[in-house]
Amino acid sequence: MNFSKRYVIWFVIIIILFISVFTFFICSTKKTALGEASPVSEQTIQEFTITETHEGKLGMILKAESAVVNENGNIAHLKFPIIKFYDKGSYISTFVTESADINMDTYDIKGNGKCTIRSANNEYLQTENLIYNAEEGLIYSNNNVKITRPSETVYGTSFKSDTRLDKIIIKNQRILID
Repeated sequence: MNFSKRYVIWFVIIIILFISVFTFFICSTKKTALGEASPVSEQTIQEFTITETHEGKLGMILKAESAVVNENGNIAHLKFPIIKFYDKGSYISTFVTESADINMDTYDIKGNGKCTIRSANNEYLQTENLIYNAEEGLIYSNNNVKITRPSETVYGTSFKSDTRLDKIIIKNQRILID
């Protein structure tokens, strides 16, 4: 009889362990299924330069202090980027901002905070939260803008332009002539 009591006790312990493990497995599965945050796939890059060419001619050079690339969202978050635009290898302008988000699918850029563009024609644009549409080659902002040229300063409430600052539309503009 003593042998069968030990057998029953071991059998009960094994069943309790089995139930405990099974319960733990089910509970941990429910947490994940209910929306517990899954790890985000990110990469960090420090002090880098990216060069883009079209048919062997320089199109853009991007330098930044750092980038955090979110592969799930296809977004690169840049810190202190400097972007030089070229047209068929000829320099046309430089875009500088505090931080920027680049859509890795479309290559559109959203400059965050203070943004400046200096053109090859010695024009200097200042605004906040500037957007670059890569497909159209246009930059724009719905924030106040100031464009300084050698003989005048133009102020406005928003703008849209090419990266050369040649074809520019400024809303509610006011011009100060030197």
